[in-house]
Order: sequence, then C-alpha cells, then structure tokens
Amino acid sequence: MSPRRRSALPMLLAFVLGAAPAWAADLASLASQPLGSGEAFRPVSEGRLVTAAVKLREALGPLDRLLARSSSGENWRKYLDWSALQQQAASGPHADVATLRRLFGRLDAGENGLEMPQFAAVRRAVGGYLEAADAASNPQAVEVYTQRLEKLAAAVAAGAASGTPEPLDPVGPLLARLEDSGQAPGAVARIRGAVSRPNLFLEVDESLLGTGVNRAVDEVAPINDTLLGTRVRGTGVTSGLVYLDFVPNADRATVDLALDATNHSDTKGSQGPVTVRTLGTTKVGARKRLLIDDRQIVALPVEANASTDTRTAGIGVSSKFGKRLIRRIASKKIAQMRPQAEAIAEGRARDRVREQFESQTMGPIAQAARDYQAKFRRPLMERGWYPEMLHLNTSSSRLHVTARKALADQIAAFTAPPPVDPDAVLSARVHESMVNNSAEITLGGRTITQKFVEEQMKKNDMAVPMELQNDADQPPWSITFAKRRPVELDVEDNRVKLTVRGSNYTSGDREFDAMDIWATYRIEPGHPGMRLVRDGDVQIYPPGFVPGGSEKLNVQQTSLRRILQKRFNKVFKEVVDLEPLKLPGELAKAGPLPIEQLDARKDGWVAAGWRKPYPVVSESAPREIVVSQEPTVATVVR
Repeated sequence: MSPRRRSALPMLLAFVLGAAPAWAADLASLASQPLGSGEAFRPVSEGRLVTAAVKLREALGPLDRLLARSSSGENWRKYLDWSALQQQAASGPHADVATLRRLFGRLDAGENGLEMPQFAAVRRAVGGYLEAADAASNPQAVEVYTQRLEKLAAAVAAGAASGTPEPLDPVGPLLARLEDSGQAPGAVARIRGAVSRPNLFLEVDESLLGTGVNRAVDEVAPINDTLLGTRVRGTGVTSGLVYLDFVPNADRATVDLALDATNHSDTKGSQGPVTVRTLGTTKVGARKRLLIDDRQIVALPVEANASTDTRTAGIGVSSKFGKRLIRRIASKKIAQMRPQAEAIAEGRARDRVREQFESQTMGPIAQAARDYQAKFRRPLMERGWYPEMLHLNTSSSRLHVTARKALADQIAAFTAPPPVDPDAVLSARVHESMVNNSAEITLGGRTITQKFVEEQMKKNDMAVPMELQNDADQPPWSITFAKRRPVELDVEDNRVKLTVRGSNYTSGDREFDAMDIWATYRIEPGHPGMRLVRDGDVQIYPPGFVPGGSEKLNVQQTSLRRILQKRFNKVFKEVVDLEPLKLPGELAKAGPLPIEQLDARKDGWVAAGWRKPYPVVSESAPREIVVSQEPTVATVVR
C-alpha cells in the first residue's frame, strides 16, 4: 500500500437585475454619516511614540540579518545611514522628525532592492514613526486630521455611488496615516470592516486531489503463521481501496488518507492427525489524518480496525481408526476456539495494517510538510506576498482557501465574491485588489532590464517568451515601474483592463520619461472554453494625458510611444484563447481541465471555474448526447 505517486453548462445569473447589491448598503451607511463624528483630534501620547519606536526596532532585525549575509550589505548600511536608523529606533518619545523624514526619503527612493520585504518593512515602520512624531509636534496637525477625514468621506461616498473600486484608491493610505497617529479609531475600524474583506477564494473538489492519491489494492501474499499453537499456512488475497477523504472542519483543512480493504484467506492448519482447511474474510481499514492550516501540516497517528469472520471448509483426519469420532471432537473444539482465534487474528491484522500504513505514509507526508514550508510559505514570505489573512477549511467534498492580501496602506475587497460554477472541480475568485496589492509590493519603483529577465528565465530553465525578445534592430530595454499601481487590473462587467505604469524607460542609450500602457479585453465564449478579445489597439500615453484633447505629444513621447507600441502589441495579443489547465504530477491524469466559467463584475471580482475534461467520443459513436454517471473514484494503494 502506498498513498502517493509523484506528487458545460453556463452559470445561472448570480443576482436579479435591478436588485440592490448587498455591498452597497455597507458603503452607503458609511457615506450617510459624518466620519469621525465625536472623534476630535487626539494629542499623540508618549506611549504611541514608544510603540512606534519598538516597531522600528523589530523591523530592523530582519533587515540587519539580511545585510549581514549580503556582499553589498555594508554599502546598503552606508546608503541607509544605519547608525541614524538605530538611533531613532532607540529614541522613543524623543524622535527627530527631520531625521525620520530624511531616512524615509532614502528608503522610498526607488533604488533597486528597496522593494524587498525586509527594506519595505523598515520603510513602513519609519513612515509610521514619522507620522506619529509629526502629528505630535506639527501645529497644523488638527487641520491635517480634518482634511484626511474629508478626503475619506469623499472617497467612501464616491465608492458607494459608483459601486467600483477606483474611487476608493485613496482610502488605504489615509487609513494607515490615521492609524499611525492614533486618530479616529472608530471611523477607521468601520471603514476597515467595509473595505478589508477577503480578496481571494479558492475551492478544490475532493475528486480532483484524489486523482493523485486514489489507488486500487490487489495483492496476493503467502500466509505462514502460528495461531493458538497451530502452524497455519496458505494464501491471502487482499483487494480494496486507498483514497483521499475530506473531513468537514471549519477551523482548518482536515484530510484523511484512508484504506478500505478485504482479505480473503485460504489456509490449512495441522495438529496431530487433524488437518483443518479454513476460509477467512478479514475486513481492514486505516485512516491517517492530516490537519492543515496557514502555518503547517500536522499528521496524526494511524487509526486502524479489523473484523475477521472464518468458516471451516473441511477437516481431514490422517488416522486409520476412529475418523468419525476424531472429526466430531475436532469440529466441537474448532467451534469453541473460533471466537478466540478470530479475536487474535483481528488484533494481528489491525496491528499489521496500522504499522504498514504508518510506514508507507510517513515519508510522503513528511515530504509534503517540508514542501509546504519550502515551496509555499517561505517563498511567499520572502517576496512579501504572504496573505495577512489565510484560512483553510474542508467540507465533505471541497477544500476551501480564503485569503486577504492588503498591507496597512492598502484595501482589499469591499463586496462579497460572486458564486462559482457548482460543477467546477477547481474554482478561483480573485478581486482586483489581490493582484494590484501584490504587484505594488513586488514592482513598485523597481527597475527591470532585459538582461535581468533573460538571466531569471535561464536560471529557472525557461525560454524567454517571444513577446519579450528583441528584434534584430532593437536595442536592449528597461522599465522602471511607478511606485503606485505599477501594474493594475481594472475589472468591469465582462471586461478586464490591464495597465502597466512606467516612470522611466530606456532603449539602448536613450532614456524616456513616464508612460502608461493599457489594453482592455472583452470576455467571450471560446470554442471550447473562454477567450479574451482585445478592444481596439494598445493605448500608450503619458500619465494624465487625455487622448483627443488639446494637449499634444512631444517628439520624445511620440518616439517612445512608437517603440513601446511595437513591443506591447506582442505582449497584449488581439485574442487570448484560454487553454485547458494542465495540472502537475499525478494530478495531470485529471486534466487538462477546460475553463467553463470566467465572469467579471464592476466591483472588481473575477470568477473562474474549471471542469473535468469532456469525454472523448469516437466518430462511430451515436450522435445523441448520453449523460453517464461516473463511478466513484476510490482505489487502494499497494
């Protein structure tokens, strides 16, 4: 037994047209009352300054360890003015606002490397300390506070009126600044509650994950044992299933690796002149439970059970005399001893299956636990992508993953997600804030060169996509992303818009100023599946430029636009056919999975669902559509 090998119909409308969406009430209720009512400006206490200094010291620790093992660590310490950072972290209520502002400017300068999570954590800590110290000493602090509340109220009102995320863009930074200085905690809590909902939902059907685990057991093995002093020999045939089984648990994902098998034995045992042939049926079961949360995978000991039933198939007597009497005595004795013999056999079978199942699942589970840390948690944490909230749970048939990715100065979803295709074996509901927040963390202010892309692709043994390769007449390129919204997903009803914002571009020795690049796609049914069809040409203009207005592009902007048009027309293809999803390892047997749902809503949500592959029908098969019920997939592993 081994539980591991390496590792439609369209959706009904989710809501009735004309019905008031549930999310509107949340924002509308906030917009209908004055924000901060009864919450006047609070003088910043020494305790808040001390707390801000402690947060800075805590953030400096991981960065200090990173720089200690980096060949450029000392250069970074000089650039950051490390001694001044340490001095401010130890200043508590005596922070120097000018020094903090200077240090923050260096951390926020956009130098490559500053986007790393360790630098970003220090930048946020310095910014929070600066905000608190400035609010404590700035004579215009009350005026600044009032202006922030007015901007918040305006943004919330605009969001409630439009039902779209765009007007809420200022909300995250404003909330962070109020929190840093300890202002309007009631208003901040109410707004956080409305705009910090989970922005990622994943669901995986048990049958999909079971594809990589479920196996049949069909095993023949010799029997050579001693039972109640009698040597027993024969053959046992074991058949059954090893399968994945989800256990309902609202607190964490709970998964059983289960064995359900039956052993049929045919044995002979001899004692004196008597030989007894026995046919036995032993039902065995085992369960290895895995508990999975946002931190780790925990395996519980195997629980096993066995139930044996035997019958005598024949009694042979080798004595020449008294065979009938001996057979009667033997039959009576066998009947008397059967309950004890069956109990012993059950105990041995239970112990044996527990030991074997534990042994055979221990290695794969330990590897899965290591991979969970090394391939999931650690890479996400190192890149700053690990969600601020991550929750896993299981129903009887589905694994549910709920997450929220939003830093203190970012917002998440402000509405509930749309429903998913109930027949999907894999579904994802992603709010645009998940994509935008992660992109800002990773790319904000960062410079990416063609050489860097090629090196990373080579390092990961991947070919450079044609869209990023240069033609023979094109010099090497680079892009410095904008600090805010460097890559932005903007979702509308049945449309998605993707924008790339660069604050600086180079082409060979030529340098160009900021330019925004975007393309809008319609979501349409494909043949089969779904596809994205571009609306018109790729748009390339300077930030804030209004096409068709009185303002005209200058010579440099026209030149850059021509260069970018040539490249991004390749990146943003006119039609993107969404190919069936290919799954890795043993899960590949379940796919490729065709995408059957792709919905976009103006509140920022995109819902995607993948079903099982369509059955292959031969040309000679009848043309009528036959709906067949797939047998339960549950097989036992050898």
